[in-house]
Amino acid sequence: MKFLKWIWNNFLFVFTIFLLAFIPLYPKIPIIDIKNTWVYIRAEDFAVTLIILVWIILLLLKKATLKTPLTIPIMFFWIIGGLATLHGVLVLFPSLADVFPNVAFLSFFRRIEYMSLFFIAYASIKNKKFISHVAVTLMIILLLIVGYGFGQKFLGFPAYLTMNEEFAKGAPIQLSQLSRIPSTFAGHYDLAAYLVLVIPILVSLAFGFRNIIFKFSLLITASLGFVLLFMTVSRVSFFVLLFSLLILLILQKKKIIIISLLVLTFVLLIFSPTLLQRFNSTISEVNVLVNAKTGGAIGQVKEVPAAYFKEKIVENLTATGSAAVPFQLIPPIASLVIEANSSTGENLPQGTSYVNLPLSPIIKKVDMYFSQKLTNKAGIKSEEISIFYGDYLIKKAKAYDLSFTTRFQGEWPKTFEAFKRNIFLGSGYGSVSLAVDNNYLRILGESGLFGLISFISIFIIAVIYIKKLLPKVDSGITRSFIFGFIAGSFGLALNAFLIDVFEASKIAFSYWLLMGVVIGSLHLYKKEEINFLKEFKNALISPLAIIIYIFITVLAFFFPIYANYFTGDDFTWFRWIQDCCNNVANYFTQANGFFYRPGTKIYFSLMYSAFWLNQTIYHLVSIFLHFAVSALLFLILRKILKDYFLSIVCVFLFIILSGHHEDIFWISSTGFLFNAFFALAGLLFFILYKEKKKIIYFIISLASIVFSLLFHELGVVVPLLIILYDFIFGEKLNVNKLSKKASYLILLSPILPYLILRFLAQSHWFNGDYSYNLFKLPYNVLGNTIGYLFLDLLGPQSLFVYEGLRSFSRNHMLIAVPLSFALIFGFIIAGKIILRKMDEKDRKTVFFGFSFFMIALLPFLGLGNITSRYSYLSSVGFVILFALMLKKTYVYLVSISDRYIGTASIIIITIVYLAVQLFGLQKIHRDWKSAGDMSKKFLISVEQYSKDFWIRDSLQFYFVGQPIRNGEAWVWPVGLKDALWFTFKNPNLAVYTVSDINSALDQAKGVASSHVFRFDQEGNVDEVVRARNGQIELLNPRR
Repeated sequence: MKFLKWIWNNFLFVFTIFLLAFIPLYPKIPIIDIKNTWVYIRAEDFAVTLIILVWIILLLLKKATLKTPLTIPIMFFWIIGGLATLHGVLVLFPSLADVFPNVAFLSFFRRIEYMSLFFIAYASIKNKKFISHVAVTLMIILLLIVGYGFGQKFLGFPAYLTMNEEFAKGAPIQLSQLSRIPSTFAGHYDLAAYLVLVIPILVSLAFGFRNIIFKFSLLITASLGFVLLFMTVSRVSFFVLLFSLLILLILQKKKIIIISLLVLTFVLLIFSPTLLQRFNSTISEVNVLVNAKTGGAIGQVKEVPAAYFKEKIVENLTATGSAAVPFQLIPPIASLVIEANSSTGENLPQGTSYVNLPLSPIIKKVDMYFSQKLTNKAGIKSEEISIFYGDYLIKKAKAYDLSFTTRFQGEWPKTFEAFKRNIFLGSGYGSVSLAVDNNYLRILGESGLFGLISFISIFIIAVIYIKKLLPKVDSGITRSFIFGFIAGSFGLALNAFLIDVFEASKIAFSYWLLMGVVIGSLHLYKKEEINFLKEFKNALISPLAIIIYIFITVLAFFFPIYANYFTGDDFTWFRWIQDCCNNVANYFTQANGFFYRPGTKIYFSLMYSAFWLNQTIYHLVSIFLHFAVSALLFLILRKILKDYFLSIVCVFLFIILSGHHEDIFWISSTGFLFNAFFALAGLLFFILYKEKKKIIYFIISLASIVFSLLFHELGVVVPLLIILYDFIFGEKLNVNKLSKKASYLILLSPILPYLILRFLAQSHWFNGDYSYNLFKLPYNVLGNTIGYLFLDLLGPQSLFVYEGLRSFSRNHMLIAVPLSFALIFGFIIAGKIILRKMDEKDRKTVFFGFSFFMIALLPFLGLGNITSRYSYLSSVGFVILFALMLKKTYVYLVSISDRYIGTASIIIITIVYLAVQLFGLQKIHRDWKSAGDMSKKFLISVEQYSKDFWIRDSLQFYFVGQPIRNGEAWVWPVGLKDALWFTFKNPNLAVYTVSDINSALDQAKGVASSHVFRFDQEGNVDEVVRARNGQIELLNPRR
């Protein structure tokens, strides 16, 4: 009787426990079919709907409440989703194909159904001990899931999948021994995502319970779940779970166990060859047939004997007579392209899954190929074989597996198109496919920016609530459960970048139930009201939020470069990687006249080994490094300037400066980004060392100096930048005793060994463009200082002014020299006047900013020219000065008018300056994209003329009209020979660049192995010859 009374008083909690068990355990057997989709209404939907109706009745009877910490953000998300769906159905759907209003409204109600379980679980938690019951339930559920999964693997238990239209009909499927295990879920990805959520909770609870038996039970269950995760062979979820457990151990302060986690992972990897094979199969090597004239891929090709076609009909689609090709005309060895079997329903364009076809080496050239595809006419399946004639190349290429290709080339672009139809509301629910495989992109496509912001706001409020109340929780079990839920949520958030985890019903239902349990449990510890509006505002301007805004801004402005093709020096770096020995130690001891940048060499070597010539990955690294440098800059300026808003202004100015574009756009300049990252990291950790007096920070700062030296010669100034900070903002120190300060000497200590190693390695020193002229040194320093200031201030468009001044100065030295002295004198006088009117804090800021600017340019100020990539690190000093100038301008305007006029004036100035930078950045985007296109066209056009013997015989190529630059972008300053090596892999190929066509033809005259090529304005090349009448003609005009 007492038990029944407890159930009656806590039936919502009973429902919560029931749903936590029923939803993941009961298979997805369809009950009601939905028109225009292969999503069905299933038993879980009826169970959830019934329980929601019970909760609504309690709500009407005032025995339940809608008032929860997450009510407003959840309802805001629902409202946005409803508006997006109405807008889509009424405005967009009539002009779109394959979208249906009933599916849209079903999808909308589905989101309401998912999140409604939060309110039920929240209302069910009436006792602090309830969370123990939830813990036991989760352990039993996972054991049953593991047991059924093992049964599928070893005992032939059936699976109920929804991975395609046929599977979704609910027929039980017998899995093979090689199949990925889904257990009770609709697919192996769904199971893996559920394990990512639940395993951290169980591991965390093992630290919360005191009972030894229960501790071991939880750990054994979690370990079995980990084994089951290996059976799903989900690469993404595996690494995500590792990150989640790492976060958990940090929250639980169990640092020693982290080592055990890594060892366990390594052991499991050794004994799970299937998972290792999945990693290896992400990129595979295949033979691809390519159209020699366009460079486009036709498909994967294999060579077959003529006997393969003996009993088959081969059609000649271009024949004017008989369509059938006689067997006698088929060559002994034929190139056959078999149409891929697209079991996922995706209609991917041919060849989009291949990595950098233009640089893939040529195997042979063919003048015909056979195509075989399956046909289904009137329900009769048959093979159709056709022959095609033309100029084709067989290339050895690297190809992504189907899952990556589906995402990158199929669903993501389609979903992004849905987002672009209305960036604020998207195209409405049901406007994208069932499997976008990126939950955030799905939300953008279906409900736009408003939808994504409202969705994220739910978690921001949840984090605020947890952060406020978790310190008040006195139960170890509750704290451990919450820690595990946080780690699991982190894992799902990462998983959502590649899987629609918040849309998969079993995961979504379970997650919102657990969210309700966590928030409901915390509510029992609440003793005072929380001002969510205030906390939300504070969260939006917190340092973490600013770093997120920095990341979004960097992505918004620079993500489009991901598709830009390689140019110039990029090929030289990759060719060097191929030539260099495999011994990493030689990177430090042998430079052979190349730059001494062992860190950069190791970076390119590792990237080449892992990603080959996939330009997208290299660009993404550059974008991430730009973000990382910007984030470090923000953290440093907060400590130096002691002005939060000014620090933010400085960072966002730094992000959009167009003057240092080469470092971000040009892959070969990645070393500058690494150098800047380690330079700022060294400065930040030195500041932390001065604040906290912990030697570990000083060691990290010193290590950062060493790393900065390994990536670029500019690293020699990093110790000076750190000393500059300490000299200005540190404790007072007599200048005469600077040499006696031990920390300074330690910071400078890596420079001498670096210079010795560089000398012994026979690296590139002061030659050519990288040399100093002592007679012109003062003149160059002054001119380059002004040039770099203008470059940072106005972007690359200011360089023509700089070049004009240098040209005038060279031709009028008698005027330039006294004018230079006058400028220096004028700067000194103006600087003294300005500094006198500033307080001590601002004077320090000005001195630090200008000194940082000059020190970061020390190796380059004496050169005979300036270039964009040298200004990256020095622009930190510029943005400090510029932001301070804006602040002082605002203060002055307020003093002569009022706050509103001052604010309006600064906004106008900022808009004008941003317009200058952004217009310049827009042009730079176009220039670099066009430069990459020209580079790609060059490789494709050369291949058009290729012959089989080009990959082995001795050859001489002469190129005329080689494009050096395209606007602000580099095309072929160097690297022609290196690029051609990747295409032909011929060590006997000699490449020459000649100034005019006649000289090239004269040099090639009479040598059969010599070929002359002429560039056109688009970057293509044509092979030219001199006719008998002396006229220059194209050898094979492009059609």
